[in-house]
Amino acid sequence: MTPEIIKRVDSFTDAAFAFAVSLMVVGAGGSAADSATLESAVAAIPSFAIGFAIITLFWFSHLRWRVLRGVGDARSLLLTLLLIFMVLVYIVPLRAMAVSFAAFLGGQGDSYRGSLAQLFTVYGMGFTAMSVITVLLFRDALRNPELTPDKRREAAGQSWIWAILAVTGTLSAILAMIPGVGIFAPFLYATLPVTIGLFAWRWQWEV
Repeated sequence: MTPEIIKRVDSFTDAAFAFAVSLMVVGAGGSAADSATLESAVAAIPSFAIGFAIITLFWFSHLRWRVLRGVGDARSLLLTLLLIFMVLVYIVPLRAMAVSFAAFLGGQGDSYRGSLAQLFTVYGMGFTAMSVITVLLFRDALRNPELTPDKRREAAGQSWIWAILAVTGTLSAILAMIPGVGIFAPFLYATLPVTIGLFAWRWQWEV
């Protein structure tokens, strides 16, 4: 692929992530909470911050992948387009999670119309899919013959980190489907700072 094509693809990717963030802004004040009140507006801020952080995390990973991968090839393009597609799908359960969380913070925990277990399941599946695609992107970066040994270690380490994220999302989705305990599914994501922190500490980032 030519540098011009790569530039257009990356611009398209940035636009897709920016659009996803804009949907979070719209969704954070959805009908599940009373957006006309100051309380609901304030309650929406933490949920938007969480959604913004998650979307930014995936966007930055693609940015870092591009630095490691360089121009890439048809496989690289396919994985990028797949990531764009998934982020636009993933924003739906992410926005629903943000709305329900904002309603909970605003004292309207029963305002979500639907099954929380189903919501956690769909969210976990979306998070897992996004993480798996990111794993494949960093594995694709290892195909770059111009990578230095340190950069190769970084690409491998990043792929393992996203694999941890994918496994966590899978376990959360499975837990959400178990009657009686599904409500605890989101708390599995709270283990990520520990698991990823331990891996980052133990991984040999430099050769």
